[in-house]
Amino acid sequence: MVPVAQVFRRDVPGPWWPADADLLQILWCPNEHWDPPAPQADISPVIEMRWRRAADVTSPLTAPPSPTRYDEDGYLPQACAITTEYVIDFPFREELPPELGPRLAELVQETGGGSDVITRIAGWKLGGWPTWHLAHPMEFSCGECGADMTLLFTVASDDQTGVVVGRWGDLRIFTCPVDHRHGFRVDLH
Repeated sequence: MVPVAQVFRRDVPGPWWPADADLLQILWCPNEHWDPPAPQADISPVIEMRWRRAADVTSPLTAPPSPTRYDEDGYLPQACAITTEYVIDFPFREELPPELGPRLAELVQETGGGSDVITRIAGWKLGGWPTWHLAHPMEFSCGECGADMTLLFTVASDDQTGVVVGRWGDLRIFTCPVDHRHGFRVDLH
């Protein structure tokens, strides 16, 4: 497993934080898995998430060990600092109230950003709305309690980080809003 992101609550507060954690660590196996364990995405790295208390991390690694094997250079993120930028994104265009349709059409025309311009924000993000530029919106239900899962984290293919998932897509992690200990779902879009 290689580190993908480490996020502190103090830097990115939000409703996704469990009461007993102030550190989120996301790791993945840097190999494509064609038949991964459920609920991981096919043909993508397998994800591991760790919700922790920063005070419990008493011996942090100064440099993570290199993987012994990896299939894709795009699955080895370059070490970098995350720049927090608060942005507002919106639900998929078909989920918006009908009265916003004309304004969205104007925005698409003005920006030339395609029909999913309001949710396809460049970069990685914590929270927000998932983009559905390749398929119609889907809902993922928690396998333990049945609650509709919410988007926790998006890893977008990006030249700056050197990460490429799928065919320049987005790898999204959905979690249960009721209990962070319930399983999560990984979707490659």
